[in-house]
Amino acid sequence: MSQKSGDKIGDSRASAHARHSFLSKGYYECLKRAIGERMSGTVLDICCGEGYYDTYGGELYGFDISKEMVRLAKKSNKSGNYFVANLSHIPIKSESIDTAVHLFAPFNESEFFRVLKSGGTLYSVIPGENHLWEMKECLYDKPYKNDEKPPKTEKLTLVSKTKITDTVNIGEADLKELFSMTPYFYRTSEENKKRLDGVGDTALTVDFVILEYKKQ
Repeated sequence: MSQKSGDKIGDSRASAHARHSFLSKGYYECLKRAIGERMSGTVLDICCGEGYYDTYGGELYGFDISKEMVRLAKKSNKSGNYFVANLSHIPIKSESIDTAVHLFAPFNESEFFRVLKSGGTLYSVIPGENHLWEMKECLYDKPYKNDEKPPKTEKLTLVSKTKITDTVNIGEADLKELFSMTPYFYRTSEENKKRLDGVGDTALTVDFVILEYKKQ
């Protein structure tokens, strides 16, 4: 990743606000609750986006490479300490974090290990095997399930895996907006993208895996 941070790096203003609007509708509420329940001590939200998952009332820090995402996070959580930074070098004192949360972002074990206190915990979230399955069934002739294999680590110890799964009712407009925010959008042909036209309301599976790592 680039060492630069700023408005032209990360999410644009338009995409940041689109993401904020989508998440505010509660489709990922089950994951938000699960993450909030796990926050304790001094917390760091890694690649925090607009701070949607930051319900914690204690000492909270969060960073993102996008200035617009950080602006939205500051607006939604006045008590949080948010700043623009790059994942390759987190400007946080070594061994100062009790709990780090990391959702759908590149995995930089050396930096995560450095900022965590001894005995500290990292909760890393990856898509579950059935995440957005009904959308993928619509888009592709041969949809595939996600690989739930955890990132390989050398310093942090994986101590648990927790599945968080729900079914949400989502309208066509929101489904298309969600699709545009996923990596699938850029991997799907223009012809296949049209398969979402007229799909109507969908009972959509949201499926996540929370990986719990310890610094021992």
